This record gives sequence, C-alpha cells and structure tokens, in this order.
Amino acid sequence: MTDRDDRERAVRRDRAVGPDRTKAIAAALAVFVGSVVPVPAGSSTSGDGLLDPVVATLPAGVGLTEPFHFAGYALIAALLVPVAPRGRRGVALAVVGAAAFGFGIELVQAPIPWRSFAWRDAGVNAVGAVVGAAVGTVTEDPQAPTSG
Repeated sequence: MTDRDDRERAVRRDRAVGPDRTKAIAAALAVFVGSVVPVPAGSSTSGDGLLDPVVATLPAGVGLTEPFHFAGYALIAALLVPVAPRGRRGVALAVVGAAAFGFGIELVQAPIPWRSFAWRDAGVNAVGAVVGAAVGTVTEDPQAPTSG
C-alpha cells in the first residue's frame, strides 16, 4: 500500500461523510416528510381550492404537485453529485439514486389514504433528477477533491 492509496481512501471517505452528504440527506428527508403528510384541504383544482389561482397560472396539463416533484428530486440529485465519484459514473449514480428514492416514495404513498402511487409523479421525479444532476455537475467545485 502506498501513500497515494491512503490519500485516495481518505478523500473518498471525506466526500462520503462531509457536509455535502448531510445536505443531501436533509433534502431527502424533507422530500420524504412532505410526501407523506396529509394534503391540506382546499388544495384541489375543483374550483373551491385556495390554490386554484396558482394552478391556473401553470401550463395546461401541469398540476400543482408536478413542480414540487421536479424541484425536489432535482435538488436531491444536485446534492448527490458532490458525494458521488467524479465523472459519468458519479452523475449516473446521482440520477439513479434520486430517481430510485422518488420511486420508493411513490410506493410508500400507495397505501396512505390521503396519498396515492402515480407513474406520472415517478416520471417527473426522474426528469427532475436528470436536470438536477446536470446542474450539480456544472456547479460542482472543480477544486474539490476527487473520489478516484
């Protein structure tokens, strides 16, 4: 074993347990909690909801939850990029990790009476993960240590 191997191992460990990892876990936890709490009354699109004016400003076919799905999983993927290995493999892991987490949450929502499983939401989660990983890659600090 060489000094270089020891340094590379330390760098991988630092990337795996540092503040970036804490941010990614916090974002995932926030998305999870937001995904299982009851939906507030009056947030429907039936014409009697408090948020109907907001929904009316969205493009046709886009519901109230899609922007939240997109943004939530984009954020998770962007925060996973710095803790994943550098390069295409790391970006792919960030996308797959965020999208799989989103699919898992959809499965958790299936038996919850005030929530439901939706393939559309899972798809929006995956698209958000791709965009978020791309943003995370572009904004990643090039001076940050690599994981090998």
